[in-house]
Amino acid sequence: VTDEHVRNARHAYYGMVSYVDDKIGRILTTLKDCGLSDDTVILFVGDHGEMLGDHYLWRKSRAYEPSARVPFIVRAPEQFGLQRTSVVDEPCTHADIMPTLLEMAGVRIPDTVDGRSLLPLMRGERTDWREYVHIEHMPEHMGLTDGCEKFIWDPKDGSEQFFDLREDPNECRNLIA
Repeated sequence: VTDEHVRNARHAYYGMVSYVDDKIGRILTTLKDCGLSDDTVILFVGDHGEMLGDHYLWRKSRAYEPSARVPFIVRAPEQFGLQRTSVVDEPCTHADIMPTLLEMAGVRIPDTVDGRSLLPLMRGERTDWREYVHIEHMPEHMGLTDGCEKFIWDPKDGSEQFFDLREDPNECRNLIA
């Protein structure tokens, strides 16, 4: 794949992102026009990232950051006490979506739920939180990260990688040795 092919693929992807952004803007405008924006929680989340040629890979093919780190954006009425433009750095997972929305709706979170509500973190509260999350794509691509360091394991070939995401956010220097 040439550099031009990668550039063209990224341009097309960013075009799709702009398209989705425009449609979300239309939804927000409609909610405001209907007088519902002050009563509506909006959660925007992706199911996976996109490699876009990073590490010479495409799609959601590995546990690298471009594939594993996903958008998770919340807009909520003032009553929830969320600070605009705040960022939660703790390791979170899709399993946290349901308990977060249940808590925001005032519904008891069942004991059988694996995830945890992100609401305290989104409010900036200190809370006892998980140390890491497990990343899995298919059975052959596994990872474990605390958001600062990441271990990647491929059970098919036994290969292992370890990255310090603070010093190497693009995961170019494998420190497994």
